[in-house]
Amino acid sequence: MAATRGETGPPGLDTIPRRAGPDDVPTLIELRVAAAEWLRSIGSDQWHDTARAIADIEAGVASGTTWVVDRGGRIDATLTLGGPDLDFWNEEDDLADALYLYKFMVRAGERGGGLGDAFLEWACARTAAQERHWLRLDCWRTNHALHRYYRERGFRHLRTVRCPGRGSGALFQRPVLPKGEADVRSARTFEGEA
Repeated sequence: MAATRGETGPPGLDTIPRRAGPDDVPTLIELRVAAAEWLRSIGSDQWHDTARAIADIEAGVASGTTWVVDRGGRIDATLTLGGPDLDFWNEEDDLADALYLYKFMVRAGERGGGLGDAFLEWACARTAAQERHWLRLDCWRTNHALHRYYRERGFRHLRTVRCPGRGSGALFQRPVLPKGEADVRSARTFEGEA
């Protein structure tokens, strides 16, 4: 079900994020391909494995962990909230006390207008509503502009892990709203879930 602009959404969002469905997969792949092309155009080697990306997108949609900001039938942003990637995170990280952010993308024409920031805040509220303390992510080791982006949004770099065959591994986390203080309304979906 697509939202329309102006429906009550979380602070900073003009729609309530919804779970991605199978019909969204082609659009999510298009967003990913466009992001990879843009990264290549600025000299980055990030996101060069399209086959793996497609498999990850399909898995996130199938598991119900991928979310989209759908404004009038156009997906303008997406992210996946799931469990830890054990190539990078370990038991010493208290794995159960966090949700892990993956495949965070904002449509090129929507970047810089606050949509990404608002969607990250929604992800934090959703994490807090599940009584977890941290939103975590691993990002591309060599993308220092992306590291700066996350630092400017309250994430702290924990460490950098090298895993054979993986370009990611810069590990970041950010505290979410204190337990009991989550804006549960902002973590709702159209299905009425908290």
